[in-house]
Amino acid sequence: MGSVNPSSEQIAGMLASAGAPGAINMINLIRYRAKADYPADHASAAENLTGEQAYQRYMAGTAPHIAKLGARVVWAGAPNLVVIGPAEERWDMAFIVEYPSVAAMLSMIGDGEYQKMAVHRTAAVADSRLIRCEPRAMG
Repeated sequence: MGSVNPSSEQIAGMLASAGAPGAINMINLIRYRAKADYPADHASAAENLTGEQAYQRYMAGTAPHIAKLGARVVWAGAPNLVVIGPAEERWDMAFIVEYPSVAAMLSMIGDGEYQKMAVHRTAAVADSRLIRCEPRAMG
């Protein structure tokens, strides 16, 4: 079973740092389900979407929320070879979102309209990693 949504401990860690100043970068690693797994009563359940198609719906619906916060996707790509790490590790999509602050990201996650879109992410994702980073200069 993959990691799809944060645990209560992980949410608590984010909440504890909500007052921290400065931007954060969130590294996202996504592995799609072959077939999206929606709740039976969801309107998209009968559409027979792939995980990638469901994730595209999530991203399209999330884009206005990201823009409203002043956040932005700073890099996106499709991983194609593990050079260092477990050879069997596989990700379909990787991207980095820069948020103005932890509080800004948390406000998005708590927004009811965002939460309606998040069902597409849960249906789409077989496994994921979301890694919070503090921006720093190299060198």
